[in-house]
Amino acid sequence: MDYLANKAVINQFCPRSGKPVELDSLTHYRGLTVGFCNPRCRDDFATNINDRPHDSQYFDVLIKERRLI
Repeated sequence: MDYLANKAVINQFCPRSGKPVELDSLTHYRGLTVGFCNPRCRDDFATNINDRPHDSQYFDVLIKERRLI
């Protein structure tokens, strides 16, 4: 996870599975780097962002709590 922290990933755990974020599963949301537990989750989120409100809400809460934007 140290390397992920250096990449400024805003979350440590996947919003879908609760598993740790993996380096090969990063994407961007609102200009910030967010992560998932596997590339399949990442790609599904990136492709269907409007159809995945749970993921967006998870990231929005982290952004608000940390006052990132």
